[in-house]
Amino acid sequence: MNVLNYTKSNKVCLFLLLFLFSNGFSEKILIYDEEKGIIFIDKDSKEQKKDLGKKTPEDAKEKKKDSKKTSLEGLSKQFIDTSLIAGRKKEPPEAYFKAGLQFFKAGNYTEALKLFLYADSLDPQPVYSLWIGKSYRQLGKREQHLFLMNKILKIYPETDVADDALFEIAFSYQKSDDYENAIKYYTMLMEQYPFGTSYSNGESFRDVAKKQKQIMRSEMISTLKILGYKGTELEDLYSDFQKANNLPVTGIGDIKTVSLIKQEYKNYIKKEEQKFIKQKKVKKYFNISFFLIAFNLLIIFCMILIRFKITSMKKHLEVLSQTLADLDLKKL
Repeated sequence: MNVLNYTKSNKVCLFLLLFLFSNGFSEKILIYDEEKGIIFIDKDSKEQKKDLGKKTPEDAKEKKKDSKKTSLEGLSKQFIDTSLIAGRKKEPPEAYFKAGLQFFKAGNYTEALKLFLYADSLDPQPVYSLWIGKSYRQLGKREQHLFLMNKILKIYPETDVADDALFEIAFSYQKSDDYENAIKYYTMLMEQYPFGTSYSNGESFRDVAKKQKQIMRSEMISTLKILGYKGTELEDLYSDFQKANNLPVTGIGDIKTVSLIKQEYKNYIKKEEQKFIKQKKVKKYFNISFFLIAFNLLIIFCMILIRFKITSMKKHLEVLSQTLADLDLKKL
Protein backbone atom coordinates (compact mmCIF):
# COMPACT_ATOMS: atom_id res chain seq x y z
CA MET A 1 0.00 0.00 0.00
CA ASN A 2 2.82 2.38 0.89
CA VAL A 3 4.63 1.44 -2.35
CA LEU A 4 1.49 2.20 -4.37
CA ASN A 5 1.01 5.60 -2.69
CA TYR A 6 4.68 6.39 -3.25
CA THR A 7 4.35 5.64 -6.97
CA LYS A 8 1.27 7.86 -7.25
CA SER A 9 3.06 10.68 -5.43
CA ASN A 10 5.96 10.43 -7.87
CA LYS A 11 3.59 10.66 -10.82
CA VAL A 12 1.88 13.73 -9.37
CA CYS A 13 5.24 15.43 -8.71
CA LEU A 14 6.44 14.57 -12.22
CA PHE A 15 3.25 16.02 -13.71
CA LEU A 16 3.62 19.22 -11.69
CA LEU A 17 7.27 19.58 -12.73
CA LEU A 18 6.37 19.14 -16.41
CA PHE A 19 3.56 21.66 -16.06
CA LEU A 20 5.80 24.24 -14.40
CA PHE A 21 8.59 23.60 -16.92
CA SER A 22 6.26 24.09 -19.91
CA ASN A 23 4.73 27.27 -18.43
CA GLY A 24 8.10 28.66 -17.41
CA PHE A 25 9.54 28.54 -20.94
CA SER A 26 6.45 29.40 -22.98
CA GLU A 27 6.36 32.80 -24.67
CA LYS A 28 4.26 35.42 -22.92
CA ILE A 29 2.21 38.26 -24.43
CA LEU A 30 1.81 41.54 -22.55
CA ILE A 31 -1.70 43.04 -22.81
CA TYR A 32 -3.78 45.72 -21.14
CA ASP A 33 -7.11 44.54 -19.76
CA GLU A 34 -9.59 47.20 -18.61
CA GLU A 35 -10.72 44.99 -15.70
CA LYS A 36 -7.51 43.20 -14.64
CA GLY A 37 -4.89 45.77 -15.66
CA ILE A 38 -1.60 44.91 -17.38
CA ILE A 39 -1.26 41.13 -17.50
CA PHE A 40 0.74 38.33 -19.17
CA ILE A 41 -0.97 35.56 -21.14
CA ASP A 42 0.46 32.44 -22.77
CA LYS A 43 0.98 33.00 -26.49
CA ASP A 44 1.02 29.24 -27.26
CA SER A 45 -2.47 28.68 -25.95
CA LYS A 46 -3.69 31.38 -28.30
CA GLU A 47 -1.81 30.16 -31.36
CA GLN A 48 -2.69 26.47 -30.95
CA LYS A 49 -6.36 27.22 -31.47
CA LYS A 50 -5.55 29.16 -34.63
CA ASP A 51 -3.47 26.24 -35.97
CA LEU A 52 -6.37 23.82 -35.51
CA GLY A 53 -8.51 25.99 -37.78
CA LYS A 54 -11.58 25.34 -35.62
CA LYS A 55 -13.70 27.83 -33.77
CA THR A 56 -14.43 26.70 -30.24
CA PRO A 57 -16.56 28.36 -27.58
CA GLU A 58 -13.32 29.36 -25.88
CA ASP A 59 -12.24 31.14 -29.11
CA ALA A 60 -15.46 33.15 -29.13
CA LYS A 61 -14.93 34.21 -25.53
CA GLU A 62 -11.30 35.03 -26.25
CA LYS A 63 -12.26 37.13 -29.29
CA LYS A 64 -14.76 39.04 -27.16
CA LYS A 65 -12.12 39.69 -24.50
CA ASP A 66 -9.60 40.78 -27.13
CA SER A 67 -11.97 43.54 -28.25
CA LYS A 68 -11.53 45.06 -24.78
CA LYS A 69 -7.76 44.55 -24.67
CA THR A 70 -4.91 46.51 -26.21
CA SER A 71 -1.99 44.30 -27.18
CA LEU A 72 1.46 45.54 -26.22
CA GLU A 73 3.14 42.67 -28.04
CA GLY A 74 4.18 44.83 -31.00
CA LEU A 75 5.72 47.45 -28.73
CA SER A 76 7.13 45.22 -26.01
CA LYS A 77 10.42 44.52 -27.74
CA GLN A 78 11.00 48.07 -28.97
CA PHE A 79 9.37 50.41 -26.49
CA ILE A 80 7.88 48.68 -23.45
CA ASP A 81 10.09 47.82 -20.52
CA THR A 82 8.35 44.67 -19.27
CA SER A 83 10.35 44.69 -16.05
CA LEU A 84 8.08 47.50 -14.86
CA ILE A 85 5.10 45.18 -14.57
CA ALA A 86 6.44 41.64 -14.82
CA GLY A 87 5.16 39.16 -12.25
CA ARG A 88 2.40 41.40 -10.92
CA LYS A 89 -1.26 40.47 -11.01
CA LYS A 90 -2.45 43.99 -10.16
CA GLU A 91 -0.06 46.86 -10.85
CA PRO A 92 0.28 50.09 -8.87
CA PRO A 93 -0.76 53.37 -10.60
CA GLU A 94 2.88 54.22 -11.30
CA ALA A 95 3.24 51.11 -13.47
CA TYR A 96 0.32 52.19 -15.65
CA PHE A 97 1.76 55.69 -15.83
CA LYS A 98 5.21 54.45 -16.93
CA ALA A 99 3.67 52.16 -19.52
CA GLY A 100 1.63 55.14 -20.76
CA LEU A 101 4.81 57.20 -21.10
CA GLN A 102 6.30 54.60 -23.40
CA PHE A 103 3.15 54.53 -25.52
CA PHE A 104 3.33 58.34 -25.68
CA LYS A 105 6.96 58.23 -26.85
CA ALA A 106 5.93 55.66 -29.48
CA GLY A 107 3.32 58.08 -30.83
CA ASN A 108 0.32 56.02 -29.72
CA TYR A 109 -1.46 58.84 -27.87
CA THR A 110 -4.85 57.12 -27.65
CA GLU A 111 -3.48 54.16 -25.69
CA ALA A 112 -1.24 56.45 -23.64
CA LEU A 113 -4.29 58.49 -22.65
CA LYS A 114 -6.14 55.35 -21.49
CA LEU A 115 -3.26 54.33 -19.22
CA PHE A 116 -2.76 57.86 -17.83
CA LEU A 117 -6.49 58.17 -17.08
CA TYR A 118 -6.54 54.79 -15.36
CA ALA A 119 -3.48 55.63 -13.25
CA ASP A 120 -5.08 58.95 -12.25
CA SER A 121 -8.35 57.22 -11.34
CA LEU A 122 -6.45 54.95 -8.92
CA ASP A 123 -4.34 57.69 -7.36
CA PRO A 124 -4.84 61.29 -8.62
CA GLN A 125 -1.48 63.00 -9.09
CA PRO A 126 -0.57 66.31 -10.78
CA VAL A 127 2.00 64.57 -12.99
CA TYR A 128 -0.70 62.19 -14.24
CA SER A 129 -2.93 65.19 -15.07
CA LEU A 130 -0.02 66.80 -16.93
CA TRP A 131 0.43 63.81 -19.24
CA ILE A 132 -3.30 63.38 -19.70
CA GLY A 133 -3.29 66.99 -20.90
CA LYS A 134 -0.31 66.38 -23.18
CA SER A 135 -2.15 63.45 -24.73
CA TYR A 136 -5.23 65.61 -25.29
CA ARG A 137 -3.02 68.20 -27.03
CA GLN A 138 -1.54 65.57 -29.34
CA LEU A 139 -5.04 64.30 -30.14
CA GLY A 140 -6.22 67.83 -31.01
CA LYS A 141 -8.55 68.19 -28.01
CA ARG A 142 -7.59 71.75 -27.09
CA GLU A 143 -10.41 72.52 -24.63
CA GLN A 144 -9.68 69.45 -22.48
CA HIS A 145 -5.97 70.24 -22.67
CA LEU A 146 -6.34 73.85 -21.45
CA PHE A 147 -8.83 72.82 -18.75
CA LEU A 148 -6.37 70.36 -17.20
CA MET A 149 -3.41 72.73 -17.41
CA ASN A 150 -5.36 75.49 -15.67
CA LYS A 151 -6.52 72.96 -13.09
CA ILE A 152 -2.90 72.08 -12.26
CA LEU A 153 -1.99 75.77 -11.87
CA LYS A 154 -4.99 76.32 -9.59
CA ILE A 155 -4.79 73.19 -7.42
CA TYR A 156 -1.08 72.30 -7.57
CA PRO A 157 0.77 75.66 -8.01
CA GLU A 158 3.76 74.54 -5.90
CA THR A 159 4.37 71.16 -7.56
CA ASP A 160 7.18 70.26 -9.94
CA VAL A 161 4.81 70.20 -12.91
CA ALA A 162 3.20 73.64 -12.45
CA ASP A 163 5.79 75.25 -14.74
CA ASP A 164 5.18 72.49 -17.31
CA ALA A 165 1.45 73.29 -17.21
CA LEU A 166 2.14 77.01 -17.74
CA PHE A 167 4.37 76.19 -20.72
CA GLU A 168 1.66 73.94 -22.17
CA ILE A 169 -0.85 76.81 -21.98
CA ALA A 170 1.56 79.26 -23.65
CA PHE A 171 2.41 76.76 -26.39
CA SER A 172 -1.28 76.02 -27.02
CA TYR A 173 -1.99 79.73 -27.59
CA GLN A 174 1.03 79.97 -29.89
CA LYS A 175 -0.19 77.02 -32.00
CA SER A 176 -3.66 78.60 -32.29
CA ASP A 177 -2.18 81.93 -33.59
CA ASP A 178 -3.05 83.81 -30.41
CA TYR A 179 0.41 85.37 -30.08
CA GLU A 180 -0.82 87.99 -27.63
CA ASN A 181 -1.74 85.40 -24.98
CA ALA A 182 1.18 83.18 -25.89
CA ILE A 183 3.66 86.00 -25.14
CA LYS A 184 1.73 86.80 -21.96
CA TYR A 185 2.04 83.24 -20.63
CA TYR A 186 5.66 82.83 -21.77
CA THR A 187 6.48 86.02 -19.85
CA MET A 188 4.67 84.64 -16.77
CA LEU A 189 6.67 81.43 -17.10
CA MET A 190 9.97 83.35 -17.16
CA GLU A 191 8.99 85.51 -14.18
CA GLN A 192 7.28 82.95 -11.95
CA TYR A 193 9.58 80.00 -12.66
CA PRO A 194 12.99 81.47 -13.60
CA PHE A 195 14.69 78.20 -12.68
CA GLY A 196 11.95 75.87 -13.91
CA THR A 197 12.88 72.88 -16.04
CA SER A 198 10.85 70.63 -18.31
CA TYR A 199 9.58 67.39 -16.76
CA SER A 200 10.06 65.72 -20.17
CA ASN A 201 13.66 66.62 -21.06
CA GLY A 202 15.06 68.84 -18.29
CA GLU A 203 15.39 71.87 -20.58
CA SER A 204 15.27 75.32 -18.97
CA PHE A 205 11.83 76.87 -19.41
CA ARG A 206 13.32 80.36 -19.24
CA ASP A 207 15.44 79.62 -22.33
CA VAL A 208 12.54 77.91 -24.11
CA ALA A 209 10.13 80.79 -23.42
CA LYS A 210 12.68 83.38 -24.58
CA LYS A 211 13.34 81.41 -27.78
CA GLN A 212 9.63 80.99 -28.58
CA LYS A 213 8.99 84.72 -28.12
CA GLN A 214 11.85 85.50 -30.50
CA ILE A 215 10.50 83.00 -33.04
CA MET A 216 7.03 84.61 -33.02
CA ARG A 217 8.48 88.12 -33.31
CA SER A 218 10.86 87.23 -36.17
CA GLU A 219 8.11 85.33 -37.99
CA MET A 220 5.71 88.29 -37.90
CA ILE A 221 8.31 90.92 -38.87
CA SER A 222 9.59 88.92 -41.86
CA THR A 223 6.05 87.97 -42.99
CA LEU A 224 4.73 91.54 -42.83
CA LYS A 225 7.76 92.84 -44.73
CA ILE A 226 7.21 90.22 -47.44
CA LEU A 227 3.60 91.43 -47.68
CA GLY A 228 4.91 94.94 -48.36
CA TYR A 229 4.69 96.62 -44.96
CA LYS A 230 7.65 98.79 -43.98
CA GLY A 231 9.10 99.41 -40.55
CA THR A 232 11.43 98.02 -37.94
CA GLU A 233 9.14 97.85 -34.91
CA LEU A 234 6.66 94.98 -34.79
CA GLU A 235 4.02 97.15 -33.08
CA ASP A 236 4.12 99.63 -36.00
CA LEU A 237 3.89 96.81 -38.54
CA TYR A 238 0.88 95.35 -36.70
CA SER A 239 -0.79 98.78 -36.65
CA ASP A 240 -0.24 99.34 -40.38
CA PHE A 241 -1.63 95.92 -41.20
CA GLN A 242 -4.66 96.44 -38.94
CA LYS A 243 -5.39 99.81 -40.59
CA ALA A 244 -5.12 98.31 -44.07
CA ASN A 245 -7.53 95.49 -43.18
CA ASN A 246 -10.10 97.45 -41.14
CA LEU A 247 -9.17 95.79 -37.84
CA PRO A 248 -9.06 97.51 -34.44
CA VAL A 249 -5.67 99.26 -34.34
CA THR A 250 -3.98 97.89 -31.22
CA GLY A 251 -0.44 97.17 -32.40
CA ILE A 252 -0.77 93.73 -30.77
CA GLY A 253 -0.68 90.27 -32.32
CA ASP A 254 -4.12 89.08 -31.27
CA ILE A 255 -5.60 85.94 -32.79
CA LYS A 256 -7.57 87.77 -35.54
CA THR A 257 -4.56 89.81 -36.63
CA VAL A 258 -2.08 86.93 -36.68
CA SER A 259 -4.52 84.56 -38.39
CA LEU A 260 -5.24 87.14 -41.11
CA ILE A 261 -1.52 87.83 -41.59
CA LYS A 262 -0.86 84.12 -42.07
CA GLN A 263 -3.82 83.80 -44.43
CA GLU A 264 -2.62 86.72 -46.57
CA TYR A 265 0.86 85.23 -46.60
CA LYS A 266 -0.55 81.91 -47.84
CA ASN A 267 -2.43 83.77 -50.58
CA TYR A 268 0.74 85.65 -51.49
CA ILE A 269 2.73 82.40 -51.73
CA LYS A 270 -0.05 80.87 -53.84
CA LYS A 271 0.00 83.84 -56.23
CA GLU A 272 3.79 83.68 -56.45
CA GLU A 273 3.60 79.98 -57.27
CA GLN A 274 1.02 80.64 -59.97
CA LYS A 275 3.18 83.47 -61.30
CA PHE A 276 6.20 81.20 -61.37
CA ILE A 277 4.25 78.48 -63.20
CA LYS A 278 3.01 81.07 -65.72
CA GLN A 279 6.54 82.40 -66.25
CA LYS A 280 7.79 78.87 -66.70
CA LYS A 281 5.13 78.21 -69.34
CA VAL A 282 5.93 81.51 -71.12
CA LYS A 283 9.61 80.64 -71.11
CA LYS A 284 8.81 77.21 -72.49
CA TYR A 285 6.65 78.66 -75.29
CA PHE A 286 9.28 81.31 -75.99
CA ASN A 287 11.94 78.62 -76.43
CA ILE A 288 9.68 76.67 -78.76
CA SER A 289 8.85 79.82 -80.74
CA PHE A 290 12.51 80.78 -80.94
CA PHE A 291 13.36 77.31 -82.24
CA LEU A 292 10.59 77.46 -84.87
CA ILE A 293 11.65 80.93 -86.00
CA ALA A 294 15.28 79.85 -86.23
CA PHE A 295 14.26 76.76 -88.16
CA ASN A 296 12.14 78.81 -90.61
CA LEU A 297 14.95 81.31 -91.09
CA LEU A 298 17.31 78.45 -91.86
CA ILE A 299 14.87 77.08 -94.45
CA ILE A 300 14.49 80.55 -96.02
CA PHE A 301 18.27 80.96 -96.10
CA CYS A 302 18.63 77.56 -97.78
CA MET A 303 15.95 78.46 -100.31
CA ILE A 304 17.68 81.79 -101.11
CA LEU A 305 21.00 79.98 -101.48
CA ILE A 306 19.46 77.38 -103.79
CA ARG A 307 17.75 80.14 -105.82
CA PHE A 308 21.06 81.98 -106.09
CA LYS A 309 22.79 78.82 -107.30
CA ILE A 310 20.03 78.13 -109.80
CA THR A 311 20.26 81.70 -111.15
CA SER A 312 24.04 81.40 -111.36
CA MET A 313 23.76 78.10 -113.24
CA LYS A 314 21.21 79.62 -115.64
CA LYS A 315 23.58 82.46 -116.47
CA HIS A 316 26.40 79.99 -116.93
CA LEU A 317 24.23 77.92 -119.30
CA GLU A 318 23.24 81.01 -121.25
CA VAL A 319 26.92 81.95 -121.70
CA LEU A 320 27.73 78.41 -122.73
CA SER A 321 24.84 78.34 -125.19
CA GLN A 322 25.95 81.64 -126.69
CA THR A 323 29.50 80.34 -127.06
CA LEU A 324 28.27 77.23 -128.83
CA ALA A 325 26.10 79.33 -131.13
CA ASP A 326 29.08 81.54 -132.02
CA LEU A 327 31.16 78.47 -132.89
CA ASP A 328 28.46 77.21 -135.22
CA LEU A 329 28.29 80.57 -137.05
CA LYS A 330 32.09 80.61 -137.62
CA LYS A 331 31.88 77.20 -139.24
CA LEU A 332 29.30 78.49 -141.63
